[in-house]
Amino acid sequence: MSFTLNLGDCLCPLTGLASLADKSVDHVVTDPPFESEAHTKQRRVKRRSAIVTSVLPFAAITSDQRAAIGAHLARLARRWVLVFCQVEASVKWALALEAGGLEYIRTMVWIKPDGMPQYTGDRPGMGYESIVVAHPKGRKKWSGGGRTGVFTFNKNGLGAAPHPTTKPLPLMRELIELFTNDGDLVLDPFSGSGSTGVAALQLGRRFIGWELDSSYHEIATRRLNGERAILNAAQPELFGARTT
Repeated sequence: MSFTLNLGDCLCPLTGLASLADKSVDHVVTDPPFESEAHTKQRRVKRRSAIVTSVLPFAAITSDQRAAIGAHLARLARRWVLVFCQVEASVKWALALEAGGLEYIRTMVWIKPDGMPQYTGDRPGMGYESIVVAHPKGRKKWSGGGRTGVFTFNKNGLGAAPHPTTKPLPLMRELIELFTNDGDLVLDPFSGSGSTGVAALQLGRRFIGWELDSSYHEIATRRLNGERAILNAAQPELFGARTT
């Protein structure tokens, strides 16, 4: 199995998603920037034993960016497209993917038992994220049978998260296992710290991604190379790597 992790803007017309041929990836599993509501100064996270405010260090997604991403994902994916988003944006993402020609299937839910409570106490806290699921029109197949699209995983694992919105690896592994097959090529144009890619490699899938921020690209590359080294030691004939 191999991976390619590009440093740069996935919407760059020369080096981004536009450089990939139509229907050149099998699946997309991605976590784009959320809406502006998630980028307020009131966002609170747990840092060891203290609760602190933490503004996300990247810009919120715009409607134009969402439309462009939706069009690219619809053009590129042969099968499943999974997009993490806040619940308020699930319809927006469904419409963007449908505008590109995909069929909206439904919105799944990632429940966070250890999600941050609402510390003002005047309203409920947010304990889940949405995952919009789309697919090209026609026959569909996954490995989950008739189970529900509800996933329950703690947000915080052991140690410090390598990215402000890092997804738990067990969650990403389950999504990859359910929606993709051995040897498939998985795309994540918003790779962050590389969890989608790590899960893909662990399960025998190939991976291609983009990351705009050089520091997160470095973290993701280190994680992917580390995972590749472990797998390469076990099966050296199967693995290679390339970063650009």
